[in-house]
Amino acid sequence: MTTLMQFLLRTEKFLYVLAAIVIFFSMRGLVIARQVQRNAVFGLEREAAQQRQRRSLGAILSLLLLSGGIYIITHIVAPNMDETPVEPTPTPPLVFVTQVPTPTEARLIYPTVTATPGLPPASVAGTPSLGPEESANGCEILGATITRPAPNEIVSGQVAVEGQTNILDFAQYKFEIKGPSTNGAWVVVGAFTVPVVDGYLGTWDSTSLIPGNYVLRLVVSRIDGSFPTPCEVPITIAGPGGVVEPLPAP
Repeated sequence: MTTLMQFLLRTEKFLYVLAAIVIFFSMRGLVIARQVQRNAVFGLEREAAQQRQRRSLGAILSLLLLSGGIYIITHIVAPNMDETPVEPTPTPPLVFVTQVPTPTEARLIYPTVTATPGLPPASVAGTPSLGPEESANGCEILGATITRPAPNEIVSGQVAVEGQTNILDFAQYKFEIKGPSTNGAWVVVGAFTVPVVDGYLGTWDSTSLIPGNYVLRLVVSRIDGSFPTPCEVPITIAGPGGVVEPLPAP
């Protein structure tokens, strides 16, 4: 059902134009058939004209019903699926995330901690302890998922993120991270207002983070401030020389 809705959303205008063209030719055929029926001398001619009128009327009614069904699905049914109403919040400031995957300077990762409305706050008592068996959470939603990095992938330096941020009534998407350097709280590391069907989402700098286990979260928001379940991917940040074990905080 979700795949069908995505298809209708992408081809809605084309389907309307196609239906209008077919309706135009059907109405033209209906007018011609009525003229033939009025001018017909023989009964067979009148019967053929009547059949043509019925076919034209049937095509017109069918296309009108089809167009109405497409409108109901795309503008009424789809927007009311998977709604999580929340209060809209201002877009958080961008933090060392770039739209173009080019090297950036190492920067501290201590911006203002901003919780995502509608989600429980991260526990500040301790840091997450993720084992190799941990998997992604909430990443099965079409149009709001991370495909790279993979769960439990070891990353370092400039970390490129790929995935999908293409939901109905899209407003923005942002990355958040939680781990040893954030005291167990979610910290925004970047936000964008351009949807991505499938591909590159952004790059963030991990060089200023304490090596260890982290969770990278993608939150895709709608215009009204609601959002589907965020995609959470466990990752491991390695230090210089590929060191994975957490280093002591300065």
